[in-house]
Amino acid sequence: MGKKTIGYGDFFCWNCGERIEKKAEVCPGCGAKYYGKDKYSNKTALGAGGIGWSNQSRHPSFKKYFKKKCTVVLVWLIGLSILVPTILFLIGDIRLDSEGFTVIKVVVGMFWIIGLLFLYPGRNKPDWEGVVEDKKVIQKTRIRKDSEKRKYKESYTDYIVSIRKQDGSLHELKKEDNSTEYEYYRVGDYLRFHGSKYLGSFEKYDKSLDETIFCASCGDRRDMRDNFCGRCGSILLKAASVGFSADGK
Repeated sequence: MGKKTIGYGDFFCWNCGERIEKKAEVCPGCGAKYYGKDKYSNKTALGAGGIGWSNQSRHPSFKKYFKKKCTVVLVWLIGLSILVPTILFLIGDIRLDSEGFTVIKVVVGMFWIIGLLFLYPGRNKPDWEGVVEDKKVIQKTRIRKDSEKRKYKESYTDYIVSIRKQDGSLHELKKEDNSTEYEYYRVGDYLRFHGSKYLGSFEKYDKSLDETIFCASCGDRRDMRDNFCGRCGSILLKAASVGFSADGK
């Protein structure tokens, strides 16, 4: 029986992080049910995150996911580098002359610049901690132009979470027309920023009041009873007292 690599839904076991077996209902590695309302038995999501920091911020699953993401992006870049010039040539937009080759270089070069910037993880940043001090919703407007270059006003909403760092400076999480993080964080939440180049994400100290948790790798929102992200296979940053251990408990 092969591993699930394409399709909808989860690709990794929520309990042990192994890739899901096709057409299987139970993980052969840990025995957990993949699907169904009873897959968590009688365990409730509320309180499953525990109180305290995770001790898994350097777990190898984060680097593993990043490498997989790089591979996928590189495959797409190579494919687009071949496909786009071919289409432009077939529809007659370019010719195989010096001018045509210049256009190809520019188009392909732009793909690679954007792709490589997306892939570059940057350097490790210092970890820091802070408290959610304020939350704001701001309605704004801006001027846009339509396809005929006519100007019009567009309304949008900024959702802002303000975090007071230990050094006294203010850090803002701002999302446009997306209230997910705004609703997830509460005023008074104590947070830690994980500065690893494979993470760059926030963790709550007290996760006992939440029924869901964000994956630190791909950002997918998961049930707090999960140990691993079903989408990317990365371990979820739950408190060390309740988090996943080598024996799966």
